[in-house]
Amino acid sequence: MRARLEPVQTGDDLLEITVESAWQAHRLAAQLRELPGIIECVPAMRSVSLKSDPLRVSGLMTQLETMTYPAAEPPNTTDWIEISVSYGGTAGPDLSAVAERLGLSQSELIDQHCAIPHRVEMIGFTPGFAYLSGVRAHLSVPRLDTARRHVPAGSIGISGAYTGIYALNGPGGWPLIGRTDHPLFDPHQDPPFRLLPGHAVRFRSI
Repeated sequence: MRARLEPVQTGDDLLEITVESAWQAHRLAAQLRELPGIIECVPAMRSVSLKSDPLRVSGLMTQLETMTYPAAEPPNTTDWIEISVSYGGTAGPDLSAVAERLGLSQSELIDQHCAIPHRVEMIGFTPGFAYLSGVRAHLSVPRLDTARRHVPAGSIGISGAYTGIYALNGPGGWPLIGRTDHPLFDPHQDPPFRLLPGHAVRFRSI
């Protein structure tokens, strides 16, 4: 039997539920958005924050405590999303600097990045921006000292333990190593973004 939810009231109209994974957070958030009295529901890496009608907080707390957590991890699947990437050059202007910082050749960095089995952990920062786990410690680099005002859609960066994919044009401070033409956003689809928490991703150099 799955454990029951343990909501904590953090304000007059705010609640928070701690979870085990980003996948679990997004699955739970999708369920909670259907409940009456919830105004906003925001999943994060290890929690779900709720904004509710202040007059319904007590009843909502009681209702939440009768619910159980969804699975913490996505179902096992062999369905990988393969994303073709143009590494370096104008598509990945920071590839050379990142490789030099890591003591690797550019081709070695590309090969190692493509060998990583990535998993989408969460969406955030800008609409559709995907945080993918899997980057090993020896490939970890910090964010740029100065963020770019414009990063093209499809750009792929790495920082810390994550690879980040920009689904839309916008600002960003991640070192950019490549860019993809893979369709990441379609306003006519529901959901409109191709990558969602739990998706397994592999990169292929072109």
